[in-house]
Amino acid sequence: MRAIYKIAKTELQMLFYSPIAWLLLLCFIFQTVFFYTGMLEGFVLDVENSGRTYWCSYRLFVMGHGGGSGLWPSVVKILYLYIPLLTMGVISKELSSGSIKLLYSSPISNTHIVLGKFLAMVAYAFLLTLILFVYVVFAWCTIDNFEWAWILTGLLGIFLLTCTYMAVGIFVSSLTSYQVISAVGTFIVLMLLGMVSGWGQQYDLVREITYWLGMNGRVNTFISGMLCSEDLIYFLTVIALFLMLTIIRLHAIRQKQKFTITLYKNLAVIALVCLVAFISSRPALLAYADTTSTKKNTLTPVAQEIVGKLDGGLTITSYVNVLDSRYGTYAYPHFIMKNREASRHFTRFKPETELKVVYYYADPNEGMPGRPSAWQQARRLCEVYEMDSTMLLSRAEVDKMADLASQGYKFIREAVRENGQREWLHDFTGRGLLEEGATAVALKRMVMDVPKIGFVTGHRERSMYGDVPYDMGYLLTHRWNGGSLVNQGFDMVEITLDKDIPKDINILWIADMRTELTPEEESVLGKYIERGGNLMFMGEPSHREAQNKVLGKFFGLELTPLLVGPDVRFKGTLPTANLLATVPTQRVKDLMYQMKSTYRIAHENCAGIEQVEDKGFKVEAFLKTDTIGPVWTELETTDFVDDTVKFNPAVGEVSKVFNTAVGLTRQVGNKEQRIMVTGDADCLSNNEFVITRGVSAANGNLLAGCALWMSYGEVPLDTRRPDTKDSTVSISMAWYRIFKAGFKFGLPILLLGCGVFIWFRRRGR
Repeated sequence: MRAIYKIAKTELQMLFYSPIAWLLLLCFIFQTVFFYTGMLEGFVLDVENSGRTYWCSYRLFVMGHGGGSGLWPSVVKILYLYIPLLTMGVISKELSSGSIKLLYSSPISNTHIVLGKFLAMVAYAFLLTLILFVYVVFAWCTIDNFEWAWILTGLLGIFLLTCTYMAVGIFVSSLTSYQVISAVGTFIVLMLLGMVSGWGQQYDLVREITYWLGMNGRVNTFISGMLCSEDLIYFLTVIALFLMLTIIRLHAIRQKQKFTITLYKNLAVIALVCLVAFISSRPALLAYADTTSTKKNTLTPVAQEIVGKLDGGLTITSYVNVLDSRYGTYAYPHFIMKNREASRHFTRFKPETELKVVYYYADPNEGMPGRPSAWQQARRLCEVYEMDSTMLLSRAEVDKMADLASQGYKFIREAVRENGQREWLHDFTGRGLLEEGATAVALKRMVMDVPKIGFVTGHRERSMYGDVPYDMGYLLTHRWNGGSLVNQGFDMVEITLDKDIPKDINILWIADMRTELTPEEESVLGKYIERGGNLMFMGEPSHREAQNKVLGKFFGLELTPLLVGPDVRFKGTLPTANLLATVPTQRVKDLMYQMKSTYRIAHENCAGIEQVEDKGFKVEAFLKTDTIGPVWTELETTDFVDDTVKFNPAVGEVSKVFNTAVGLTRQVGNKEQRIMVTGDADCLSNNEFVITRGVSAANGNLLAGCALWMSYGEVPLDTRRPDTKDSTVSISMAWYRIFKAGFKFGLPILLLGCGVFIWFRRRGR
């Protein structure tokens, strides 16, 4: 150890007696100060202009204030420019000057030489990291509730990356006596380490090793606030690899060994590294630590609970149709390892999960006149992507494995348990990700009973299927809409009221019934209500006669005639007078977190809801017409495009604040019965999400909130995370300018002062 320390000390003295070390430090400071102060200024301006900002730690060091790169990604982009210039002469200068012979004649080994020089480079890397740490300390002092653990994790990743670059540079420096060639060679090796992850991906074992060896993205795990054993082992192993290769190289020079012996040693070291790579990347052996305050890299507790109940084996198969328009996202062979990365946040909690990828070809439109066969299309595509067409399964073969026809032969994952249970895992992002919310919902179906909605038919109600504007398929049963109720964890079935409602129906849904119920049907509905079943009743003013009979009999409510009212906030009028923008009450915001950030809900052809009798329910307003502009019950006008709408109290029109949605509750046995009544069914129809209304509506939030309330918080799954608290920068613009000048001029002057002091001290000696 003493010999290593002496070599390191000598190397550092030589390094700092030369101008290269100081010039690189100056350049590094100038670049990083430019990145840092530019982004920090944006936060100070935000606070001065609006009093607050948000996600300060993340946007300063990770994402960037304007949506670009934060300080850490910016440093990673420029870091590789410095290291080759720094390490190019570490050993090559010894070879070119002949001083390596003096080292060989001293009582030190090749290991001492390499480790001593590497220790000197680590000290320089620590100095670079210390400069960055100054920025962290300043942010720590000026940003309230600073995410110090997260940001220091990113700094650790940058330090390890720098040390890895140093090890690579030392190795390349040992290969030549020319420093320029050494610098260029280091650039090339670093470039190859960035490219190696894409090599040999079509071969199973090679894929695992080359992907592991790739340096791209390794530091991003640290920057995102996650410590992973695989990434820590990667940096340490790659550092050890290049240091051992350097030791072997010096030993070959010193002992004048044959090339074959040196080659065998190098291959043995590389084989050992490959073994470490394979073992350390096994899911069961991985360890994680999420250093973010919100645990954004970790499944939420509700998702962890679901995964924890998945006893036995689990296989997740990704089915990729090469004729899918989005095939480029899932293209062979690179998607196989990307799929593993996309699934890591789930396999972390169930490491025995087996991941498979199946490639096939299927054209749903095959057979149309003039259209090539699916096989012809697939072969042409295989030529473009340089893919072996013999590995593709045909449509007939893949249909035996899964019912992909029901999914339109699009990209889909299927989870299959050891007991045979199967569920589709949709990718609503379109980027091949295993989204937490959608995946957790699908897995929940395997381990828990999900709420079932009975959608009433038989009285010309709206349909829960289809894309007709009048119906409600988009928000209820559309399989490719991540926000639809079936994708949020509900089972939905159509039922009629001519027989008793099944016991497993948790929520009854009546959407705009147009004809009256028979006495027998009223009796069936009454039994359901009496047993405490939850109900969603959506009315319409044009069918209020039939609907008021049900509402009045069971709930003591009544729908008013059609409401109209130009809203003065929209230049005096909305597109049509029968289109209203209502506001959520504080009560509904307290009950449904989805409504907290919702400012208004759009209604077309809406009725108000009045309580005319007490039926034992507690009735609370959920949505109200706005108080800014007048709203009244319109009894005369029917043409809302060409005719003029006027308030006429003489004919019985009433103007006031109306409730357009109410919630009813009462205690039935040991549970609270929950019922919601709206005066409009169009607010959740397909039409609402196809046509632009001219108002800012968030009607989907109303559906999600209502579903959560009626299922007692069971679904949709609450995968929210707490907001970060680093939303205040406690520094004024005047003080910021002073500190900015200190960073831009003080740090370089301090560095120059140190350099001049060392130079004079050396001359004195």
